[in-house]
Amino acid sequence: MKNISSIVLEKYKDSAHFEKINEHIYRQRSDGSYRIALSCELERDEDTQYPLEDLLDKYYVNCTDYLEEKQVDDLRILSFELEGSLDEGEENYANIVAVSKVIGKRVYNEESSGLVRLIVE
Repeated sequence: MKNISSIVLEKYKDSAHFEKINEHIYRQRSDGSYRIALSCELERDEDTQYPLEDLLDKYYVNCTDYLEEKQVDDLRILSFELEGSLDEGEENYANIVAVSKVIGKRVYNEESSGLVRLIVE
């Protein structure tokens, strides 16, 4: 995944249902969950499952919606919404703030000695 950017979903503009926390994160008023919507380019050998699933596991967030997958010339673009918390530093607890730090970065899986690890650069 590369060229990761945040997107503002139309539903986020409804202030009765969502509160803007910062330029990337919104809080759903009904249940207090925090959301971020991202768009990225999938690299040549990537599919829609990996490395996205590894990103979810690393930051303990949930994918609430696959918004779109489209092909634009040679680019495959994936858009999705994630849900987590704002709590930082708590092991095994969702952290949407940490996920927002992958914006503008490249995220991929690297295999070495039979182990696969998630790289964020």
